[in-house]
Amino acid sequence: METKEFNFKSFKVNGFLMLFLLLLMLGGTVFCFFGGNAGVIAGCFLALIWFVLLFGFVKLEPNEAVVMIFFGKYKGVLKETGFFWVNPFMSKKKLSMRARNLNVNPIKVNDKVGNPILIGLVLVWKLKDTYKAMFEIDAQTMAASKPGKDGTVTYSVSKQMDAFENFVAVQSDAALRQVAGQYAYDNNVVSDAAITLRSGGDEVNVDLLNEL
Repeated sequence: METKEFNFKSFKVNGFLMLFLLLLMLGGTVFCFFGGNAGVIAGCFLALIWFVLLFGFVKLEPNEAVVMIFFGKYKGVLKETGFFWVNPFMSKKKLSMRARNLNVNPIKVNDKVGNPILIGLVLVWKLKDTYKAMFEIDAQTMAASKPGKDGTVTYSVSKQMDAFENFVAVQSDAALRQVAGQYAYDNNVVSDAAITLRSGGDEVNVDLLNEL
């Protein structure tokens, strides 16, 4: 399957090295304030730069990814574990690549022969294509539409992943309805050789995966 995802290749440095340089810069900034009027002006300028540079740090744990966006343009995804510093004007959207469980509540459907059945689904899923997740699913809007406990609307990894989970739940419900209607529940009304929901677990799972 074709993907537009690619690794982040723009400038990045070790976060600890940059942190050390910023500490040196902070010392120089403080020193400038003792250099008269010209020193105060230089110190204010350095303090502003120092503050902006602070926003370039990014920390990645195993099975995490950060989608990099520079003024609306996709610049790649960073999946390398560690502590880094990148362009502070780069928008950094962190995503979890870890496996998650989804328990779809049982739904009432009719099987292939029209018998009403109650069927549920337990799904283990995780993100694979960060580009599609960020730009082909409107998860950011869904996540932003859920205010926090204090009423404010902010971006967070948990809200983003909850939005993805809601999307997966809707898709799973539709796929489950589709697949359940293709098979009879058991062999009482069909031939013994026919695949049923009770006996054809592997085949049904494959069809369900294809629908998803």
